[in-house]
Amino acid sequence: MRVALLGRSQLALRSGEALLSAGHEIALVATAKPAEYYKAGPDEFRAFAGTAGAPFWFSPALRHPDVVARLAAVEPEVAVSVNWPTIIGREAIAVFRHGILNAHAGDLPRYRGNACPNWAILNGEETIGLCIHQMEPDEVDSGPVLLRDRLRLEPTTYIGDVLEWLERRIPELFLCAVAGLETGQLVPDRSRMDPAASLRCYPRRPEDARIDWRHPAVLVHRLVRASSRPFAGAFSFLEGERRVTIWRAEIYPHPGAFLAVPGQVLMRADGDPVIACGDGCLRLTEMAVDGADSDGAARQIVGASLRQRLV
Repeated sequence: MRVALLGRSQLALRSGEALLSAGHEIALVATAKPAEYYKAGPDEFRAFAGTAGAPFWFSPALRHPDVVARLAAVEPEVAVSVNWPTIIGREAIAVFRHGILNAHAGDLPRYRGNACPNWAILNGEETIGLCIHQMEPDEVDSGPVLLRDRLRLEPTTYIGDVLEWLERRIPELFLCAVAGLETGQLVPDRSRMDPAASLRCYPRRPEDARIDWRHPAVLVHRLVRASSRPFAGAFSFLEGERRVTIWRAEIYPHPGAFLAVPGQVLMRADGDPVIACGDGCLRLTEMAVDGADSDGAARQIVGASLRQRLV
């Protein structure tokens, strides 16, 4: 089948490579400005287009009539999309006989929009969903679902683990979806959930990961897990001055009841600082401090005194 690749990030690039390896013809490769944490950018997409013998477009305005006409000229049968930055209109979608298949890292139709895996961790969900769906014109993460998968979220699951799972599963599901459409064996699920039950998720910024130690330890732990690598990390400030980035942490069972100010250093557990929260406490197992040259040095600096506070 002739497939157009519309996307950003390594997730999209790996999907295009998998489709090409499976014998599908790449009709077009289009990408746009990547987010800072993406592992693949325009140069990698351009190189893939060269390998596939396909035209390469950077940041095309898919709503512009001339672009839609150029799109139709390459005669694509279907498109696969990952992290496309704009909403796509009816004219562009109509070019494709099988529509545009979008990989959405959210359990549709409940989790729609941006940063859905991060929000799912923050929201304490038991699983994170992955859906391949046919795009609806002028809508966000809407349309019939072709395939879905779920990853169970454990207390030890970090956002990096989720992204590794997505990097493996998205190309696999795209291969299944394109093959199913080609043979006519795949039937879209056109059932719709009550819109009132849908969560529209909005983008998060690095500063949103600043820790409020007055929150319960379980919520602070979720923030650490949802903000860790490849993102900028959950953070606080030692005595309000030196930035402390917390990459990994775990709920710590304090031996008995205690009284402390949220953010206060309570003790060191095998060298790891233990910090008071509004309810319970958190053991910091991997961290960085501005000016410290290693994780070990950072833990020593933060855990140096029980009088120290993270704020």
